[in-house]
Amino acid sequence: MQIRSISGRFAEIVAMLVKYGFHDIVDRLDVPGRGYFRKETPHAVHLTKWERMRKVLEDLGPTFIKCGQILSQRADLVPRELIDELRKLQDEVPAEDFPDMRAVLEDNFKRPLSAIFAEIDETPIAAASLAQVHRAVLLEGHREVALKIQRPGIAETIRRDLDILERIAHQLDGRIEYFKVYNLPQLVNRIRKLMLKELDFICEMRNMQAARIQLEPGAGIDIPEVFSSLCRKNVLTMTFSRGRKMKNVRFEELSDRQGLAQAAINFSLRQVLVFGFFHADPHPGNILIDENETLILVDWGMVGWLSPRIRQRLVDLMAAIADNDVDEVTDFLMTFTTGRENVNRATLQNEILEVISQFTRMPFAEMNLGQMLIDLISILRFHGRILTADLSIMIKSLITAEETAKMLCPELDVIEEIRPVARRMIRERFTPKNLVKGMYRGFRYILRFQQELPRQTLNIVSKLDRGELAIRFRHENLEGLQGTLERIVNRLVLGIIVGTLFVGSGMIIMSGTGPTLWGYPTLGIVGYLAGGVLCLKLLVSMVRSRKG
Repeated sequence: MQIRSISGRFAEIVAMLVKYGFHDIVDRLDVPGRGYFRKETPHAVHLTKWERMRKVLEDLGPTFIKCGQILSQRADLVPRELIDELRKLQDEVPAEDFPDMRAVLEDNFKRPLSAIFAEIDETPIAAASLAQVHRAVLLEGHREVALKIQRPGIAETIRRDLDILERIAHQLDGRIEYFKVYNLPQLVNRIRKLMLKELDFICEMRNMQAARIQLEPGAGIDIPEVFSSLCRKNVLTMTFSRGRKMKNVRFEELSDRQGLAQAAINFSLRQVLVFGFFHADPHPGNILIDENETLILVDWGMVGWLSPRIRQRLVDLMAAIADNDVDEVTDFLMTFTTGRENVNRATLQNEILEVISQFTRMPFAEMNLGQMLIDLISILRFHGRILTADLSIMIKSLITAEETAKMLCPELDVIEEIRPVARRMIRERFTPKNLVKGMYRGFRYILRFQQELPRQTLNIVSKLDRGELAIRFRHENLEGLQGTLERIVNRLVLGIIVGTLFVGSGMIIMSGTGPTLWGYPTLGIVGYLAGGVLCLKLLVSMVRSRKG
């Protein structure tokens, strides 16, 4: 029965592709009776290719709509024209009958609902493709809550559709030139992970708990509080928020549009740059505005994470853009991406310089950070470089936050809002505590390297002696290899010496032994000065070699 269901759904997908004129894709699928499909006359021939793609996803239902919404976050993969269409996808669908939703509640709570709730409104306040939301009142304390209830059978439907998508991706991978750069099987696997995580409301509960920690009193931002004891895999219980969706609000009726816009963009920036945990899609449909003009962020099914190292590099990237340092910008963008290695760097730098120069020459009021990021991503995609998934989602989140803030206040200067957050991160990076932590981490790496190097060297020599390791060299413009290796080894040794001097001098100063100078052990001060001179020498040699 399941096989027949999958076969029927696969045929439905193929028929939909044919209906909207995508015969070239169908021709590359292992579909019986392809000759019959060629006879079908396409519909909506007056629409653009991108509009027809959106129509296919809409007509195929929840799984494909969600796929489109996820792909709309991948500006590094998807052309801007298609992103604009995918953002039009709506997943507001007719509500399920309440008896079916009641069955989901009872199955999850494993006890009578009358023992938990004083009342539950049978008419939902919102209905989407994956779930719908009902107002309820708790029996204990009579607190108003919102119940987000997953639609019955939706998980099985999505898994079946994803299995079919995976099959289609494997068939198309490499058969159509346009799709080669995307690695379709890997892309579908990424979509599968995101969608299955979004179906687990326990994950969303944890996301909301983590996000509420980021809230600052009086910042104009709120996130519903979750009741963890009443959350299940298919049910999310949270405080009931009285507000209207931002997309339904008349902005001219708001008393402080600029304050709301600043609150929205500042919260997004703090999430990305300070905490490294952020809402993946802060668009107006996911934001409520209550009577106190507080912004309430809902729908935390999809979030992004960034490591401290990536966040620091993002601040450095922004500084490089502000300084119009195209060399630094190119280096950062290359480290943030994967893909083709033999990139024409000179051409790439010229294209990046053109985008940055246009951006930095604009008046503040006309600056569009989102457009600049999209332009840079498009350049990278053209050169075969693709952002990592979390970074792409982060950029889409910032772009959406900027657009949302500018809906509230078109004259908002986003760059001016970024500056204090970036300055704060730079200051924190160079606090004594963080500097000491960095030196300690570097010293641990040196010790680990010192301990591991003899053993690893012995293993290599032993394998060579037994004939288990073969080394092959291919000569390709390696005239400068010897000099380069010598410089690398010299810098490595010098770095180890500098680290040892700093750590050793610190231990001498802490012990307080020996003759003193200015109240500190002389030997420790001399060690610090020697380490500083050697460190400066190392930095100068690195800068000179880079410019050369």
